[in-house]
Amino acid sequence: MTPELFKHIMRHQAATVVLITTDGRDRAGLTATSLTSVSADPPLVLFCVARTASAWPALSVTDRIGIHLLGEDSQELARRFSTTGIDRFDHPAIGHDEGLTSVAGAVAWLECRVVDRIPAGDHHIVLVSPIRGGHRGHNSQEQRGPLLYHDRRYTTITEPKEGVKRGETPAYGTETGGSQPYITGRQESPAVGVSGC
Repeated sequence: MTPELFKHIMRHQAATVVLITTDGRDRAGLTATSLTSVSADPPLVLFCVARTASAWPALSVTDRIGIHLLGEDSQELARRFSTTGIDRFDHPAIGHDEGLTSVAGAVAWLECRVVDRIPAGDHHIVLVSPIRGGHRGHNSQEQRGPLLYHDRRYTTITEPKEGVKRGETPAYGTETGGSQPYITGRQESPAVGVSGC
């Protein structure tokens, strides 16, 4: 399979958009769509980073990483952390809390300890163990859905409209029936793309 065909096929996968950050002397961050839960006991997650990513030198040596799952209204932050040649942290939504970068547009966050870094093709797989974390609960007045990346665009999910019956298959981009969410609100992404696998 050619790399071009592989990339084209993988564009059909919708993925959660996250910011990966490091702090301290080698502060760095990037936008990624490769976050995956690996294990609940012990808790483990992984993400992938291109070997050419500007944040890789810092990620390759740090022992602590922040993972911030972005909310549906955080396209600007996602674009910012995938743009080179700027101070990605110079934004009003970016703060610092207990020694870790905080992101106002995040629906959930994890502080993680690096367990392993595994070379994989033109990327590195970074396996991390969450130390602490938090999320905006279902009863939060500030509740918002996650930001997704699909077919080279940022998008969101919403609940189906009333009256749609389970099993109906409306046209693409509309509700899927029952209680299943559907992808909507597609936004063009910048030419720089999204880092990660």
